[in-house]
Amino acid sequence: MVVNRFVESWLLEIMKAIVRCLAHPALYVFFISSFFVGYLRVLRERKDFSFKVYDLWYELRTSGFAGIGLGLILSLITVLAGLVFSQASVIIMAIWTISFAIIAQYRYLSPAYTLGVSIVAAILSSKLPFSFLQLQEGEESSVVSLAILLGLMLVVEGLLISKNAANYSTPKLRKGKRSLNIGLHESNRLWLVPLFVLIPGDALTQFISWWPVVSVGSQKFSLFLIPFLVGFTRTIKSFEPKSALLFTGRRVFGLAAVVLLLGIASYWLHTLAIVAMGVAMLGRLTIAVQERLEDDRRPAYFSSRDNGLVVLGTIPGTAGEELELKPGEIIVKVNGIVPTNVDEFYNALQLRSTGAFCKMEVVDTNGELRLVQHAIYEGEHHELGIVFVEQEHQWDTEVV
Repeated sequence: MVVNRFVESWLLEIMKAIVRCLAHPALYVFFISSFFVGYLRVLRERKDFSFKVYDLWYELRTSGFAGIGLGLILSLITVLAGLVFSQASVIIMAIWTISFAIIAQYRYLSPAYTLGVSIVAAILSSKLPFSFLQLQEGEESSVVSLAILLGLMLVVEGLLISKNAANYSTPKLRKGKRSLNIGLHESNRLWLVPLFVLIPGDALTQFISWWPVVSVGSQKFSLFLIPFLVGFTRTIKSFEPKSALLFTGRRVFGLAAVVLLLGIASYWLHTLAIVAMGVAMLGRLTIAVQERLEDDRRPAYFSSRDNGLVVLGTIPGTAGEELELKPGEIIVKVNGIVPTNVDEFYNALQLRSTGAFCKMEVVDTNGELRLVQHAIYEGEHHELGIVFVEQEHQWDTEVV
């Protein structure tokens, strides 16, 4: 009977947590912001290329579900470990998240900043002019829970960058030196990470002696499902996009390991929570600045070359995607001809445009040569869906 009551109370609280999540404004800001970023990207693509490369829902479709599984796994860790968070810290996270998500400034939605600011606010809560943001008596240990969660969420951010952002960057143009166009790739991602957390309340009671590990105030708790938003932005000029983003993910993993160790150690020495916050915020900022400086020091990766045409991207559902052409690869020959501009590429395609295969020699991002071919029928040479950076054509950038 006791077990049944225990299970019933948890199931009821999980249902309540889901209802609370559905009422959380950050959930709806996620959808609005993702749509807004997609709309701005389509406008930019039409301006840069005179056509859209990806549809309006690309960001939402490719990132909407990427963080859900990670959030549920992390929820098991935080709840089973018994990390309890103050209501004030949850409110601070919500205010920060909504403020930057609604204006699509995703670079400030790294957990390093969202949770770092929450820790700062928790420490300074007695000085805040708003009573609802001030910690109640006995809630100071919430800072330890925030520090541990900070390390865990940085691990999640590193995984999302490596597994999602690295695969879904989008092409754009920028004027370089001598007013020539250069190609870039941009990763502008917002991920929804649903996170169950324990809040002081009156629904759940302590069921084993060591749980919760980090207690806040009372020994009764409520379960909240927070729609935690993780954002990421990076523009890449001088590197192959996927490898550059994978390297960013590894850097965030390294930072996460240090912050998580400091967060766990803060259980015994609370002042280390402040150190963890400082390392996270400064480290995440350092990674972003260092990558920007590295990018600026090197020549443009997507620029016109004498030995062929550099692929900037491919349009989904076209022959270019079927050919598995990747950003950064160089088409060095088309039907035996070396194309140096899009016009020459067009002409080479039409040499065998009557039901015959078009053959291309492509140098991949590892410098290895491979042969690809595709049937090109009369009048279809302009429908391959390959995006190049082009300087001499009447359009600065062309799709073929």
